[in-house]
Amino acid sequence: MLNYINTIAGLIFPIVTFPYAARVLMPEGIGVVNFQNSIIGYIVLLTSLGIPLYAVREIAKCRNNVELRNRTTVEITLLSVFLCLFGYIAVWLMGEYVPRIHEVATLFYILSLSIIFTSVGVLWFYQGIEDFKFITIVGLIVRFLCAICLFAFVKSPDDLLIYGLTIVGSTVGNNFVNFIHLRRYIHLSTIEWKKLNVRRHIRPSLRIFLLNVIISIYVQLNTIMLGFMTGDREVGLFTAGIKITHILTTVITSLGTVMLPRCAHLIGEKRYDEFNAIIQKSYHLLMFSAIPITVGVMLLARPVIICFCGADYAEAASVLVYTAPTIIFIGMTNIIGIQILYPYGKEMLVIYSTIVAAVVNVVLNLLLIPLWTETGAAISTLIAEFLVLVVQVKLGKSYIAFRFVDSQVIHYLCSTLTMSFVILLCVFFENIWWQILTGILFGAIVYCGFLFFIKDTMLEQIVCLIIPRLCK
Repeated sequence: MLNYINTIAGLIFPIVTFPYAARVLMPEGIGVVNFQNSIIGYIVLLTSLGIPLYAVREIAKCRNNVELRNRTTVEITLLSVFLCLFGYIAVWLMGEYVPRIHEVATLFYILSLSIIFTSVGVLWFYQGIEDFKFITIVGLIVRFLCAICLFAFVKSPDDLLIYGLTIVGSTVGNNFVNFIHLRRYIHLSTIEWKKLNVRRHIRPSLRIFLLNVIISIYVQLNTIMLGFMTGDREVGLFTAGIKITHILTTVITSLGTVMLPRCAHLIGEKRYDEFNAIIQKSYHLLMFSAIPITVGVMLLARPVIICFCGADYAEAASVLVYTAPTIIFIGMTNIIGIQILYPYGKEMLVIYSTIVAAVVNVVLNLLLIPLWTETGAAISTLIAEFLVLVVQVKLGKSYIAFRFVDSQVIHYLCSTLTMSFVILLCVFFENIWWQILTGILFGAIVYCGFLFFIKDTMLEQIVCLIIPRLCK
């Protein structure tokens, strides 16, 4: 629940701030910032070397051994800082010698603060020991302050630098506090520096790094290829549509952050029955939420885009329609790849699946972007994410101990179908705000009402969690 609160807080920030920024900065301004930020994302990826995901698993394994846990934390942090130095060499070279980046070099350097904040943030440490309370509180405070700064200081299309600072602050600004707070757990005077072995973390983290590199090809490269092959306006339109999909996907997959250390711990102790039971419940929770959200977003794509970003972004509705199904695909691959295969130590199977998708995505971008610009990039994303799922299921089927279609999943499909008819009726309202409000309200009532009528187990568990007295 704490992780859901933190995730939702992270989503509220763009929901509240992006519509304002989109109207002030216009598609061209949003396109410039996101183009530069995508490049910084690649540098962060290179300097991270797969450490964040690898470190969560390692800290989870040794969290009860304080001496080993602290030594591991210091070793991984030193490795991160060392790699960060190479990242800033790349930042300087690109800022000085790449013309399109040099034109807005100051913005590029501001966005590059994400590199140092990611390197010293040690968010993985708190996730590994499952201290989600601290993560949540700090995240809420930092995002609230960033939102205030954005509304107070971003007033015109010329305020790109301030917008860049708020982006950095809202995403990784809390990492600075995380690093300072680490002294509560680790006292440097107790560390035996001669026993440190930084190199032992390089090889295993490289496998995760390879996975992250391949994933980024069909996540961030879409924006970069679109920027080079078309222009800033098309990047802005693609960003508007993909950002909404990303927000919803983050909600759906946030459970994986909590599940990874717990799954790694259960598998390490060979408690396979408990592990399989947790995965089954995780999958049902995914289907319970992802199926209606995906269909609802597709049906309300145009009014959602206009309300969220403004009438200038109406063309981005097609991007939202084509990328919405990836909410389900990414949710399923998150369970198979991160919650099952990775704790089992089978990350190479995940890497194989992403290699196939990455190659196909690049080829499709080259073919479809010249034809349909931002819509072509969206179609490429959809196909790539589906391929990841198909290949992971094929390669990892011996580790998957649940059925993809059972009675509960059929419940959610039938409920969503019923909900869809109600939402289609709401689309006939002339006012787009009425379309969204009535579509969400009546759609949710019909969806939950159908599941309540058939006494769905997942709905009953959620109700009991929120209102315990109803289940006594």
